[in-house]
Amino acid sequence: MKNGRITLKTVQEMAAAGEPIAMLTAYDFHTARVLAKAGVPTVLVGDSAAMTVLGLDSTTGITLDFLVTITAAVRRGAPDVFLMADMPFGSYANPVKAVENAARFVREAGADAVKLECDGRHAEIVKAMAAAGITTCAHLGLLPQRAHQMGGYVAQGRTKDDAKRIVEDAVKLYEAGALMILLEAVPDDVTKAVVGAVKVPVIGCGAGPSAHGHVVVVHDMLGYSERVPRFVEKLGDVPGAIEAAARKYVERVVTRKYPAAEHQYQAKK
Repeated sequence: MKNGRITLKTVQEMAAAGEPIAMLTAYDFHTARVLAKAGVPTVLVGDSAAMTVLGLDSTTGITLDFLVTITAAVRRGAPDVFLMADMPFGSYANPVKAVENAARFVREAGADAVKLECDGRHAEIVKAMAAAGITTCAHLGLLPQRAHQMGGYVAQGRTKDDAKRIVEDAVKLYEAGALMILLEAVPDDVTKAVVGAVKVPVIGCGAGPSAHGHVVVVHDMLGYSERVPRFVEKLGDVPGAIEAAARKYVERVVTRKYPAAEHQYQAKK
């Protein structure tokens, strides 16, 4: 990771210089600390915690209070990363509500930015958040909070009209004050068009190589998830390591090898 605190300016300079931006999700103190130690400069506290942490079947069941709490934990674990938090379902229904709820992430949790799943209809909301001093990332393409409206978790921007709509929405939200764009599950041609149309960092989530940076859910990358998006590479098997350690612990307990003598307390003479 770059030395010192990673700020919005840092991320902007990386994008302008063509330096790829790595982003991963985190939902707790210890994972955040490991990611920071590994050199991950930007971290997203996603509403995907609904599934990865709480075991829900969609992102819509998670609450604002829960996300604020875990965002604060991630900030404590990774004090120098650029930290973005997801606005949960129903928390940005209008400009006033959006500003009030987004401000909690900044004030209570130390987030540097918030992200909301949106389209061109949210321009006034983004404008109000920008006016309030809140760094906003506009999430376009596949919107998990609206998966039931989109016919499921399916790629977007694969037709000429849909691609055009996404690019136009990106421009509209950029002009309204969005300082970052996140594109999920779109062809690289769409990403390339958005990168050429806006002057802010564009992060891809299954959006091809033309994005300034990339983000995936850390649980998908580490092997926790049984079903993962096609764009995610499994780069570790953390559940396997945990299972192996747990089996070893159980075996030592049932065979009365636990606790070992060196791990026992002794009475004072």
